[in-house]
Amino acid sequence: MAEPTPAATTTAEPLHLVHTPGCLRVQGDLTRPQIEALTSHALPTLEGQGKGSRLEIALGQVRAIDTVGVAFLLGWQASAQAQSIALRYTHPPKALRAMAEVYGLGALMPFEGL
Repeated sequence: MAEPTPAATTTAEPLHLVHTPGCLRVQGDLTRPQIEALTSHALPTLEGQGKGSRLEIALGQVRAIDTVGVAFLLGWQASAQAQSIALRYTHPPKALRAMAEVYGLGALMPFEGL
């Protein structure tokens, strides 16, 4: 009888938010366990950010995303709109673009740098 092969183990990468002027870089896995581990789910306030400002959410270093990650980003979008801050998402991973298309979120989540 053959020995069972061990399941491939994938290590989740912690979620990090890196603040730079006018930009918030999202790094790691944008998935339920990593989002639940955050101390706050609120849109971070960056220096100089206020009514009428623009904020880039750089997603080029997001390794994995699930539907909770999409909902998390939509929460940021709603918060930004309430504060009159224009969000733009740059370099979204393929999985995010696919989910946004399936769920019809293109108008709510403008992507740049595809």
